[in-house]
Amino acid sequence: MRYRRFGKTDWQVSEIGLGGSWFYGRPEMGLKPVSHGVGVVERALELGVNYFDTAPLYGKGRSEEVLGHALKGVTDDYYLATKVGYFPEPFDYSRDAVWRGFESSLQRLQRDRVDLVQIHESEQAGWDGVFGKGRTLEALREIRDQGLATFIGLTGSDLVLMGDILKESDDFVSVITFCQYDLLVQEAKEVLVPAAAERDVAVIAASPLHGGLLGSKRDHWRQQGRFADLFETQEQVEALLQERDLDPVDAGLRYLLSDPRVSIILSGVDSVGELERSAAVSDGRYLDDELIRRIEET
Repeated sequence: MRYRRFGKTDWQVSEIGLGGSWFYGRPEMGLKPVSHGVGVVERALELGVNYFDTAPLYGKGRSEEVLGHALKGVTDDYYLATKVGYFPEPFDYSRDAVWRGFESSLQRLQRDRVDLVQIHESEQAGWDGVFGKGRTLEALREIRDQGLATFIGLTGSDLVLMGDILKESDDFVSVITFCQYDLLVQEAKEVLVPAAAERDVAVIAASPLHGGLLGSKRDHWRQQGRFADLFETQEQVEALLQERDLDPVDAGLRYLLSDPRVSIILSGVDSVGELERSAAVSDGRYLDDELIRRIEET
């Protein structure tokens, strides 16, 4: 496992981080026991993964419970991140709700603090929901200043809004972009990544395989018609990769790691096998500039 600098912090984080969306199982396949998720987390630690991301939304708190069990008693250095904005009520970004949600997260995580607390889906909060009096950032500053979290992060899908938030406040050390920077879509690379780099904010690339369209859920999504606007691009990209005898999963992860401004690829896995496949890519081998150019021109 290789490690990268996490923005303006002093952290050295694993290039592959473990996202907590699915290691308790996928809804369509049925929830798996906590022990399954614990096994995934334990294997991640063995592979050198030291960054774990979760949220109350994932499995209605089950993801946080898995990490609470798995990381209890672990003495190796690692970083744990969770989010606010979905508990106790969805999209409630008031100060009191943020505090109650965060305290509930700590209970599920079986700990008295986290390393990073993030605003979940900042577009749902909007500008006033982030910066207004008695709103999210006010609560997160209190949480940080009381030593309950080391740093504050940002997540969302409105790239312009997130860029503007980063320009407005130095409080944020990281930003997550989801399904907007991968082999098929590069909007975040053009809009958000430069804004983050200018302010030395760590970029976390989540869902690097576009919700599984480039991986295990390819056939499922094509049958469902989801992401239909990307099917033609997907076929063109896959043809390019076939010319080089490259696997889409491997190439998709290496594509993001080829950008030095990306601190972490957040890999949401539901099995040890998927985890090991992701971790194996952290070996310093990147896509060449010519292939990247051709991919981005499709």
